[in-house]
Amino acid sequence: MGEEGNEIWVEAGLPEPEKQFTIVHELVHARRQRSSEDLADDALEETIVELEAVARVSKRILKRMPSGVVLSVLHDYLTGRGRNNPDTRAGLGAIYRRIWILLVARTTRRATVSRVAARPRPKASRLQAGS
Repeated sequence: MGEEGNEIWVEAGLPEPEKQFTIVHELVHARRQRSSEDLADDALEETIVELEAVARVSKRILKRMPSGVVLSVLHDYLTGRGRNNPDTRAGLGAIYRRIWILLVARTTRRATVSRVAARPRPKASRLQAGS
């Protein structure tokens, strides 16, 4: 974005689908900043912006990008196969619930597996199993 935050700069050499994605990506940054949703954690913020941009960009454009099939599948998941419109409050809320499912699963998967494996069975379960 430009210094004043009212310009979007896109590299001229990018293929057209990537230019369109970049514009949407930067608009998502602007939307989140204006609504005070942006996070202090830059890495997490960038991940969230990327996922919202995938939900907002059409599948036609996504399919023309590198890893287009994967991006299209991710788009379908985030939008509930098109049922969740990111331009509505309800649709964007549903998309964000799915974004957080992905992010929580990514960060807690290993910790949860090790905690469950290390945790002893509750006493009530052992009594029922032995009866």
